[in-house]
Amino acid sequence: MSNHITVEGKIGQDPELRFTTSGMAVAEFSVADTYGKDDKKKTTWHNCTAFGSLAENIVASLKKGNTVIVTGRYEQDEYTKKDGTKGKSIKFIVDACGPSLRWDVWLKDRTADTIKEVFAGAKVGRPMPAVEADEEPF
Repeated sequence: MSNHITVEGKIGQDPELRFTTSGMAVAEFSVADTYGKDDKKKTTWHNCTAFGSLAENIVASLKKGNTVIVTGRYEQDEYTKKDGTKGKSIKFIVDACGPSLRWDVWLKDRTADTIKEVFAGAKVGRPMPAVEADEEPF
């Protein structure tokens, strides 16, 4: 049985970066998956956790409101509440994450090695290929 899931939704708050005592980067953020129409809309919140260079890349590249596609797996943890009873929490452990190009346009800035959202919801035509000055176009 596989525990692999893919979610597309909007980031609820800016991803937060912290480091473990051993120096591993950990990013935490939530993704809102909204489905349905009009008065029947429902939203499921997914609490996401990413590790290592993926965590650092997420924090550097994504922010609240960005539409993302996240793949990973769920893990369930048990904890003890203040009243002594047992509780359970579910985490989404992220294997891959990136901007969704369904509604937003993103461009890679090769000089700064970052990805930037340039036109939210805009339709952009395909740019003409660049032609070098010493190159003939035919």
